[in-house]
Amino acid sequence: MSPTFIDKLKNSTTQEKEVIKSFNMSNIQEKLLSLKQWDYDNTRLHYACPLGFMEVFIGREEYPTMELVDTGSEINIIPEEIAIKASLTSRKLNMNLRGIGGHTSSLVGLLEFTPITMITGEEKELHLFIAKGAVKTILGRPFLADNNVKLEFSHKRGEIFIYPEKDGCPLCLPICNPKAMGWKISPPSGMELCASSEIAKWSIHQAE
Repeated sequence: MSPTFIDKLKNSTTQEKEVIKSFNMSNIQEKLLSLKQWDYDNTRLHYACPLGFMEVFIGREEYPTMELVDTGSEINIIPEEIAIKASLTSRKLNMNLRGIGGHTSSLVGLLEFTPITMITGEEKELHLFIAKGAVKTILGRPFLADNNVKLEFSHKRGEIFIYPEKDGCPLCLPICNPKAMGWKISPPSGMELCASSEIAKWSIHQAE
């Protein structure tokens, strides 16, 4: 095979790669442009949702507190400060609770069969773990399971806490207003659109 033919073949291959690269980068730029022109107001997919809270009264003295309704918590939690203010008798405990972010909170006590009064006046009982530090009072999965609670989410109504009363009729309590801050249907500010050059390299490799 002559050297001249080999040189022509190399030049042809190089030109083909440049054409493929230009074509693929052009497609990427068009896709990015279409993303920039995307009308976020036309979609109802949420980027973030606020948390739902409800007021309950803890203990015989009915100490008022705002409870976070958390379907992701394996236990019910009460801050040590509130447990003291509510004059609740507890059993001593020494455990660590690890959160989803890897941080730990110290559990220093356990409240068993603690009476709470719902905002409707209905009385319930639950077990609460006492936690040190800046934690929220949480109605977790144990309370939700024990009381057959359902949570309903709606664009128009927000988050609804639903549980059956003694007569069997479901009671619906709004715990997160749809107009509350935190319902995000637009992306975070400062977000940049980018594409990796690896896409073009992969396409060229496939062409070879």
